[in-house]
Amino acid sequence: MRKKLFVSKSVWKSWFVLLAAVIMLAGCSTGKGNEGNKSSQTEGSSTPSQTEKKTDTDEKVTLRWVFPGPGKQKDSEEVWAAFNEKLKEYLPNTTVSFEVYPVAEYADNWRLLAASGEAIDLAWMGYVQDVAAEINKGSYMALDDLLDSESPITKQLPDWLMNLAKFDGKQYGIPNFQNVADVRMGIRIPKEFVDKGYIDPAEAEQIFTQYGVNSKEAYDVIEQYLANLKEKDELRLGASTFSFNWAPGDRHGSLGAPFTLRGDFKDADSLRVVNIYDTPEMKLMYDTAADWFKKGYIRKDILSVQNPRTDEGKPDGYVYWIHNVSADQANFDSERYGFPIEVIPMEQEDYITRPIYNTMTGITRTSKHPERAMQLLELMHTKEGKELYNLLVWGLEGKHYKKVSDDRIETIGYAGQGTADANYGLWKWVMGNTANSYETQADPAGFNEMWQKLNEEAIKSPVLEFKPNSEPVKTEIAQVQAVVKEYSASLQSGALPDHEKQYADFVEKMKKAGSDKVVQEYQRQLEQFISTQK
Repeated sequence: MRKKLFVSKSVWKSWFVLLAAVIMLAGCSTGKGNEGNKSSQTEGSSTPSQTEKKTDTDEKVTLRWVFPGPGKQKDSEEVWAAFNEKLKEYLPNTTVSFEVYPVAEYADNWRLLAASGEAIDLAWMGYVQDVAAEINKGSYMALDDLLDSESPITKQLPDWLMNLAKFDGKQYGIPNFQNVADVRMGIRIPKEFVDKGYIDPAEAEQIFTQYGVNSKEAYDVIEQYLANLKEKDELRLGASTFSFNWAPGDRHGSLGAPFTLRGDFKDADSLRVVNIYDTPEMKLMYDTAADWFKKGYIRKDILSVQNPRTDEGKPDGYVYWIHNVSADQANFDSERYGFPIEVIPMEQEDYITRPIYNTMTGITRTSKHPERAMQLLELMHTKEGKELYNLLVWGLEGKHYKKVSDDRIETIGYAGQGTADANYGLWKWVMGNTANSYETQADPAGFNEMWQKLNEEAIKSPVLEFKPNSEPVKTEIAQVQAVVKEYSASLQSGALPDHEKQYADFVEKMKKAGSDKVVQEYQRQLEQFISTQK
């Protein structure tokens, strides 16, 4: 923690006498010794000089860091040992003990760790948890006293990003900088079907952008395309049902599934809390899925397919699927999937709207070394620690990746992000500032510059700092989520013969579980928040 030091005049006089003695002793040093000290810092070296390093690292400490990812891998210990060795150049007398849990198990493991009261220094928090509830019960400490105007984090990360991790005006985490814009959606289609005239990209884009992704007009365009394919006996596996996730979506700010905001994100007063599953858009989506299943546009075995998304981007797979759109997306997807892909944008504007930021790292209330923990966070989130960050995320060059250029690599044994069976590879969006990450074969060229520009230009919600307190309705939220788990996937498949009744039962059970109470409580909190911003 940085503190200003105030000293009396008498003490200053004593210090000047001591300083003079030190200077005299330094003058007696041999020229050889001085040259040795000078040569230890090579010009242009990326290793920080002693004056740049933090000075309060005399005590030997081990920082404990817990986070989600692929789980412990074959070469984890080797890479972590290399990281700790390299860390000595930045933070002397500091070692990090890493604990990585599979993401599906992270929330349960965190609850056990938090309940035990064990000393933990750094912990990830994000979308698998109720972050606001964790902060309200004191699991994390406020970081404001550790973050002054001289912190590289304060200087290098944008204010709007840092504000995403503020609760009641206090900073409780360092957001992991990445693309946080609600990126525009785009429909992917094998280009051969465009060339055959089964869909007109310009006409489709005009209708998508005019009426919206989750409109009857948009579904009609896609259905005509599917009908053309069926007539020509080229339907393959038909429509990807995962694409229906994007239709009603929570593009306008998740409050913790299934609750979200709807309205004009340029006008705070227009925003309303809804249960996403109890909306006309969701009803339209389920009706469309059921209709398409009956017409044969959705594969008959859909209910037995464990992961339907695996057939997206296969030559004999789905004839369309929907996902994010970035610059040069068609060329990137064509290279990625190995055959020509046409990408048709479905939206025109980009927003940053999510009130609860999905991924950040905080210092826990049980930390015995918060100052040192903050110093490590500074390295993981700023350009000074770029080399350390990439070592931790990607592992050892030649063993876990091949260097293509200064900022681009090819990972070995996986693509995208590390898997449980990979020798090594953590998830870059968990560990720190992804602007410092190498680009990989899973990224289009210039990806880091692309998403940073997108973040900067995106329309930012006026309620980014709104984080609802779930405590008054935590029981209802848990009950509603259990109902969602029971119904949502089967309704989305379109394969239920009585989908109308199933949907009605779904909504009724959510209401009995307390969904309306959650909506009312969150709406009250939202209106209270908006009133304080005026």
